[in-house]
Amino acid sequence: MTNVDPPESVSEGQETKYRGLYGKCIEHKLDSFPEQSKREDLREEIGVQRQHRKLISYSIFPFVQERPAGYKFFTAEPLEELGIPNFDFLLWNLDGSVIFGEAKSSIPASAETVVNQLEERKEIAEDHKEYIEKEYIGGEIDHIEFVVSTYVNHGDKIAKAIIEEGAEFVTWVVDAYHDELWIRQARPTSFPDNLEADDPDAMLQELDRRHTHDVSALNGQLDRVTTSLGQADVLPTAIIVDQLRVVVQARRVEGRHPCVDRTDVETYVSNSSLNYTEERVSGIVDDLIEAGKHINFLAEWDDERADLKLVTNYTAKDDLEQVLEDKWIDWRVEGMKDDLRKECEERITAELGRQKQLNEFGLDIPENGSEETS
Repeated sequence: MTNVDPPESVSEGQETKYRGLYGKCIEHKLDSFPEQSKREDLREEIGVQRQHRKLISYSIFPFVQERPAGYKFFTAEPLEELGIPNFDFLLWNLDGSVIFGEAKSSIPASAETVVNQLEERKEIAEDHKEYIEKEYIGGEIDHIEFVVSTYVNHGDKIAKAIIEEGAEFVTWVVDAYHDELWIRQARPTSFPDNLEADDPDAMLQELDRRHTHDVSALNGQLDRVTTSLGQADVLPTAIIVDQLRVVVQARRVEGRHPCVDRTDVETYVSNSSLNYTEERVSGIVDDLIEAGKHINFLAEWDDERADLKLVTNYTAKDDLEQVLEDKWIDWRVEGMKDDLRKECEERITAELGRQKQLNEFGLDIPENGSEETS
């Protein structure tokens, strides 16, 4: 029998029966719960987020450091404040041109699904053109282009799918090994059926037109341009474990105690080149601190040396990141188990309620009539 408090809806006198049935239910569910595979899935989720953030950094770095063809990085995750799924970054130049970019660190076998998603986000961006002009640019947008950025081994695949679907996206590819961003190299390895041209030379010209920007100077300046990481350390729509990396980055050590001040986290977020407002930065930091406490990675510190302490004895950055991942995974797995406990609670409560109703109508149910709970 499981020592658990029955919910208030369980009638007086049925507590013992509830505990017995609940114990059998949760024992069966926990025994069959694939904990190891769930943990592996969560670690894979962390890896996917990390690659996505790196790719965004690679994609925007040239526009943070310089202004290729007059374009500069404006913000990450435009329209995020509206709760609208949209592109990963926005570039802008003083001539009223903008580029919406989406980073895809991997491309599925059915690359068409990615193109369909891009088309949906393109429509959303166009529908919010006036909002972007008013809230972001402060002027009219005269020209819009759309980009999908991916790693070099996926470039030709997504480029071909874009052509075959009749979409209008320029493909950028990132060579992470050499820290380079390319544009001209991403094209289909064969001519798509819907490419309208009379001869091979004309088809090549049409391919070039579809795979390059309208601003010719941008094409030249993005041909194997040097790029780097570190420009997108905070993305509010990323999973919280990825966002909490900034706490590790901003931490310091006081007498063997890893700790951090709120102002240090705010400074790190503000300096991450994502152009968030002061209010937005403050909101992000609030969310980070609360999430860190929730997964037992951060705690208030009753010490004047810092506002918060990291709940661990480790101090090295790599060790702290591993502790962070482990705590987040433990929290997520425990949440899955809580869901199973809730399922058992609801199931047994409903079963006992059904028995009570039948008994009230004089239809007695044998004591073992509801033992089948697994």
